[in-house]
Amino acid sequence: MRRVLLPLVLIAIGVACSNDPNAGKIQLRYMAWGNPQQLDVEQKLVDEFNRRNPDLYVKLFKVPGSAYQNKMVVMMASRTAPDIIRIDHYAFPNYVRKEYFHEMDSLAAQDPDFDRDDFFPQALEEGTYNGKLYGLNSMPGGIMMYYNKTMFRQAGLADPYELWKRDEWTWERLRDSAVALTQRGPDGRPKTFGVELLGGTNTAIILWAFGGDLLDASLTRCLLDRPGSIAAIQFLHDLRWKLNVAPTPSQAALSAFAFESGKLGMVFDWMGRAPRLRDTVKSFEWDVCPVPKGPAGGPTTMKGNQIVIYAESEHPQEAWRFVRFMTSRETEMFYYGVLRRGAPSRRSVAYSDEFLKADRPPFNTRVYLHAFEDGRPLPINHRWSEWTTVLNNHLGSIFLDPRADVGARLREAKREIDAVLSSEEGF
Repeated sequence: MRRVLLPLVLIAIGVACSNDPNAGKIQLRYMAWGNPQQLDVEQKLVDEFNRRNPDLYVKLFKVPGSAYQNKMVVMMASRTAPDIIRIDHYAFPNYVRKEYFHEMDSLAAQDPDFDRDDFFPQALEEGTYNGKLYGLNSMPGGIMMYYNKTMFRQAGLADPYELWKRDEWTWERLRDSAVALTQRGPDGRPKTFGVELLGGTNTAIILWAFGGDLLDASLTRCLLDRPGSIAAIQFLHDLRWKLNVAPTPSQAALSAFAFESGKLGMVFDWMGRAPRLRDTVKSFEWDVCPVPKGPAGGPTTMKGNQIVIYAESEHPQEAWRFVRFMTSRETEMFYYGVLRRGAPSRRSVAYSDEFLKADRPPFNTRVYLHAFEDGRPLPINHRWSEWTTVLNNHLGSIFLDPRADVGARLREAKREIDAVLSSEEGF
């Protein structure tokens, strides 16, 4: 009997003497990236989950954004990935098809508190592949326009948000506002600029507004050669080189004409920029506005991250509890109601008084709902990183060249992107 009990006694003594307060708990790892402010928020949420779930212990595994994707790929391929991963939707289509993620429909079916109908359909569609749910949306949002209210008021211009409410905020109105906001000294040197130029895939918002697009519906053919696409990029090119209302990279060097400097009237960026501006901008008033409309309308983009469960996690049920917490109404209210980090993916948050009322900038909170009510998904496929590299190179060269033949350059970009999309895949 003694021989049977001795190991049990030793185990009991070992547990009792352990300095690890989480010994005996199911332990999970959650992998995420972000700036220090973002990771501080993530850590607080992880700590709160651990407090509410004494049988579990989740450890936040932090990886710098610059190394995140490479680290994630290596860990998944070597079967050492954390149980839960936050993955940018830019990468989601590429890795879900490789069966790296655990499907969530079976987990959701066993969870009586999971209210699928509370989510905007687009939020669930982003995490769906071949009809199955593999990820829940985190920090979704779209491109919106940040504008310097003080500059607009001093120039005697109408407020863009008020114009948008009257269906009068158009790209032509933006152009005229940018001209009025751009000022030069007696020596001709710029003192302020009206607008920062769009670039890369963010140009989707003006392509759509002018009737163009990046790719077709099948995501296999580039549409940059369409008349609407050419007109949109020509419009942007003219803002910089014909009207001189958008700074060049050399003029914007060292943040001389960054939005935070108070010398730039309008800038387009993702919703996640708002918390940083609230912390850094103290010298002028600012707010947000939906993107302008064009001949074909004015949809913004809609994109988030997915929180996924690694396919080989030994504890998918417990991981699901954490995923549910990170996408709960309470967590969303904190992310989007308090921090204004993005657009709520839950209707119950998006249309609540707590979210829609603001006591600090940005005050135009209805703009956040524009991503789900009027937004369009970017054409993100599993070749995204390849073809967007070609796109960025061509758009960069167009906007740096005052004499660029926009149509010819875009037709060349189309040929190269089509070649990438039709080529044999790598890993």
